[in-house]
Amino acid sequence: MEFNIKQNILQNKPYRNFSFWEEKILNEENLWEGYFDNKEITNTSKVIYTGIFDLEKNILQCGWAAYPCGYSLLGFLQHVFLPTSFFTCFDRKSDGFFIPVSDFDTVINETLKYNDSNVDLTSVNSMKNLYNFLNNLWEYDSESLSQELKSFSQKFNATWNNDPNQRLFIEIFDDPCDIFNFVKESVSWESKEFIEEDISMSLEALKFACDNAVEEPLLSRRLIDILNTNAPILF
Repeated sequence: MEFNIKQNILQNKPYRNFSFWEEKILNEENLWEGYFDNKEITNTSKVIYTGIFDLEKNILQCGWAAYPCGYSLLGFLQHVFLPTSFFTCFDRKSDGFFIPVSDFDTVINETLKYNDSNVDLTSVNSMKNLYNFLNNLWEYDSESLSQELKSFSQKFNATWNNDPNQRLFIEIFDDPCDIFNFVKESVSWESKEFIEEDISMSLEALKFACDNAVEEPLLSRRLIDILNTNAPILF
């Protein structure tokens, strides 16, 4: 048990620190799409699909990304995804998509300070609770962390993916093989021909790419680019 705890601490450094993500944001690294730190997909990778939509603010930000392990994804969710989601939802003074360069507590305080006092505090507390949920996961082992990250995405989507004018969404994939069914089900109302037209490739080719992303070196470096090109908007 002691060895596992020490191993977890080594794995999650430096992802736990806001300063690590602050530097990434300031350097304008693309944390929402592509391969985090240019690391190809392996059997420890987490693939994510995120979506942020706000009709009033004319925001549609969505895309696919691969993170090398659960702890790197945990850091992104805690220090980038949630602060950005909060700011997008509760800041009504600005237009366009912004990634806050501040820790979560500062984002909350500053956003509420400069916006209307009639903010829905239940929704604010819901986002705070999700942040605290993530913050408690850093000592989990990799397997338990994967389960809890899935739980997080389900809770998050159940709360924030319901309003047709303002939606937040995240899907987490432990195995690239699962991506195919997600894409197919996301456009399930269309015929096979229309789906293939939408994604600009055959379903068989997409399934092959997803099923072999870990084993095939070319696909491990190309799958996310294929998805961002052919299946960017699915929520």
